[in-house]
Amino acid sequence: MQLSTITGRVVRHARTRGAGPVLADCASWGARWLAGRARAGRPSTATFEVDGTAHAYLRHPYNYTWLNERAVEVPLAAAVLAGAGPGARVLEVGNVLAHYRPVDHAVVDKYERAPGVRNVDVVDIDLPGPFDLVLAVSTLEHVGLDEAVQDPGKPARAIAHLRSLLAPGGRLWCTIPAGYNPALDERLHTDGLGATRLTALRRTGRDNRWEQVPLAQVRDVPYDWLLYTAHAVVVAEFGR
Repeated sequence: MQLSTITGRVVRHARTRGAGPVLADCASWGARWLAGRARAGRPSTATFEVDGTAHAYLRHPYNYTWLNERAVEVPLAAAVLAGAGPGARVLEVGNVLAHYRPVDHAVVDKYERAPGVRNVDVVDIDLPGPFDLVLAVSTLEHVGLDEAVQDPGKPARAIAHLRSLLAPGGRLWCTIPAGYNPALDERLHTDGLGATRLTALRRTGRDNRWEQVPLAQVRDVPYDWLLYTAHAVVVAEFGR
């Protein structure tokens, strides 16, 4: 990220929250970045629990996961991927996992250019299927929001389209940071967009520890637009 972008973000927040609190948050973030950087890439002994299963937090230098939601999202996605079994037909929407581990499944991403990644809009995906598993890690919240033309209804259409790509008994599994896309959040908390299961994880403190909580407990959790991190993540699962 460019320095001018970071500076602009800090200035905007300082105008509304005051320079002192904003600079204190930035200083805390910097100290935690330095403290974690020396251990980045080493296996973590600390764990978080989801549905009774313990997962190790991810400490990876890419996107400094020891400071954000990637610490839990990537281990959970990896577990879901492993659970699909050998020979499963898998599609990932948003090029995320390849930054942290080798992948051999199909990947689509509207914007990111990378070897093996098909650049296509999520609602226009037309790949040979069907798929046993479709993964989307912190991707669907950008649909219809971080685009030239904003369209609050587009995430729902994207989910419906991805479900149509599933094989019978297939699964769409995605993580969505709470507070990033208010229109998508509202649908998840009201009608669920047809999800077969919705749960959530919430950050418990500045040390980036997380715990599983019911969806209702993250309804009003704001997104941190200063540090560009989530304080809660919704885990949504859909069937065909």
